[in-house]
Amino acid sequence: MRRRVLAVLAILALGALLSGCYGAHSPSSPETPVYEQGLVDKAALVVRGMRQDPKFKHIEVYLRQAKGVLVLPSVIKAGFIYGGQGGNGVLLARGTDGEWSSPAFYTLGGGSFGLQIGVQEAAIVLVFMNDKAFRAAIDTGLTIGADATAAAGTAGVTGEVASTHAFKDVYYFADVGGLFAGLSLEGGVIHERDGLNKAYYGQIFTPRQIVLEHKVSASGAAMLKEALTVPAKAK
Repeated sequence: MRRRVLAVLAILALGALLSGCYGAHSPSSPETPVYEQGLVDKAALVVRGMRQDPKFKHIEVYLRQAKGVLVLPSVIKAGFIYGGQGGNGVLLARGTDGEWSSPAFYTLGGGSFGLQIGVQEAAIVLVFMNDKAFRAAIDTGLTIGADATAAAGTAGVTGEVASTHAFKDVYYFADVGGLFAGLSLEGGVIHERDGLNKAYYGQIFTPRQIVLEHKVSASGAAMLKEALTVPAKAK
């Protein structure tokens, strides 16, 4: 009888151990989804690479004043002239203290925006310069050109002008192998990826809960947050 009791207790203890290993999910656990964490890591590399490249030197001016960013490590053109294009990425909010939120997963898609002829893939960083456009992307998604104006961050306004006069809702930087890529984002649709958010955080959180309400924390995004953080200019 005593042996049976001990056996049952042993089984219960093993079950408790396994439930602890495979139960509650957090982005810092060994069970972190590989694809989602890979997107976060690649986004960090994209931002870091742009900040170190003289061709994208103005990105720091925009990041310092940003309300939020959408980093898309790989936007792919599916066809030569016709056909869609798009890619997945991560959206983060910048707080008034300069700290960045945890990432929410988003996609940029649509058949009407296009990469330059001859360009099949680009890494793109979209910097949101005002709350209206950024919150629209969070709450409802938006179509660039219809719901928000956009311009290349390395053209038109330059230097500190961008920090005090946000002429457009969104500025973007596109990188093809270290070169600035010409593209049009008009007609591009930005919307959330619920499935990726759920996979990464282990349960359902809305983008607003992730990036604005800070209901969840992602330790796996530390490198990305560091890459996005630009020190304030000395006065």
